[in-house]
Amino acid sequence: MAFHFGTDGVRGVIDRDFNEGLVAILAESTFRYWSRRYGLRRLLIGYDVRKKSRDYANVVASVAAEYGVDTMITERPTPTPVVAWYGSRFGFDLIIQITASHNPPIYNGFKVITSKGSPASDEDTSEIERLYSQEWQDIVRSVSSIRVVKPQLVDPGPQYVDHVINDVLKMFKPRNRLRVVVDPLFGTAINYTARILRELGMEVVEVHNNYDPNFGGRNPNPESENIHDTIQEVVGKGYDVGIAHDCDADRIAAVDPTHGYLSPNNVITIVLEHLVRRGVIRRGVVRAISTTHIVDSIASKYGIRVYEVPVGFKHSVKHLISGDAEVAGEESSGLAYSWHVPDKDGIYTAALLTMIASEQGSLVNVFDEIIKEYGKSFYRRVDVPLNNGKDFVIRSREVIVERLHNIGSIRQVITIDGVKVVFSDNSWILIRGSGTEPKLRIYAEAFSEDRLNQMVDYAVSLIRSLGLKP
Repeated sequence: MAFHFGTDGVRGVIDRDFNEGLVAILAESTFRYWSRRYGLRRLLIGYDVRKKSRDYANVVASVAAEYGVDTMITERPTPTPVVAWYGSRFGFDLIIQITASHNPPIYNGFKVITSKGSPASDEDTSEIERLYSQEWQDIVRSVSSIRVVKPQLVDPGPQYVDHVINDVLKMFKPRNRLRVVVDPLFGTAINYTARILRELGMEVVEVHNNYDPNFGGRNPNPESENIHDTIQEVVGKGYDVGIAHDCDADRIAAVDPTHGYLSPNNVITIVLEHLVRRGVIRRGVVRAISTTHIVDSIASKYGIRVYEVPVGFKHSVKHLISGDAEVAGEESSGLAYSWHVPDKDGIYTAALLTMIASEQGSLVNVFDEIIKEYGKSFYRRVDVPLNNGKDFVIRSREVIVERLHNIGSIRQVITIDGVKVVFSDNSWILIRGSGTEPKLRIYAEAFSEDRLNQMVDYAVSLIRSLGLKP
């Protein structure tokens, strides 16, 4: 039973290619490697609201019992950033989160988090895979007779909530009592973001606030098509702010009553601008290759450095931990902060964003200011079903670049993750294989909608001509 760590852990379809047997093998392989490399005395296990998540967490705990590890498990479904923060602050050697994050409801997953609260590095996950390939017979034999245990339960929520409130108030002060709609999308953020914002003085309505492994019949990803009713609520009833999260609350999107849906890209630029102004960011910012280049414009204005990395927050971690940069952002999910926990946290970002809006009067004003200063960019992502997207891009890289010369003068070609072409008019397009889903992704950004559509339409036609059908 082989496995592979993708961009953010091992994921698969529940009861098809992700089951109790695989979880036991993942746990045993991870514990063998971790105990030999780093030492393993204390383990924290968290899980989300998906089908069988608690069962899988119990399997992990049962495997850990064979090692005599001091193990704690969250008493209820808990956001990944909360588990990561608690584990890093209270001396756990290893953290395992059972989640498939934003994936459709049929998926679940196994995420390895270090004692610093960061995603396990490529080196560590590759070594776990290698260890299993060498010791698989003994590993399978070891997990064939594990005994069920009842580990100690823990609730990281109260301490995390207090930490976020105290942290945010050091940077921003609420001046206006805003009316906020919070949409946890039936996931683990229930009673986290809403509670924090209430304690910060906001008037909060929380919707979709019951755990549902089917997520109300939608994908648990805060993209516009999945939160249309929340967008209508904010725009139609004149709320000041809308906040939405994915299943495990590492992602964020926002809504304001004038612009409607604000993507993670928009949230990143707002939070980045105001953290730099306050002097919180002095050295640098990490931007995933797929993220808006408005980040670069902000960095240039204030004289801070931009580090461009592949998609996946594990690639941003080294810059946050080393002190090269204070903040990292990714278009699909949001932000991570070196002083908080070196992985993305949608709840912490929601608190920052709402306090910025409260201090400045409204979220509309804040976003209008970004547009006025840096221009309005248009951004789009198109997903193409494909099992071997990464291999396809590697094979087709040269012809992709050659053909893209047809739609503009190319200033730069970047190949750290797929192939990205930056044109002389500052528009750009990226084609890469997803690390979490069987898809090829096309990303593009331009400063006019016509230019954006031209690039995306051409890229789709190009892919079709190379044998794929979007």
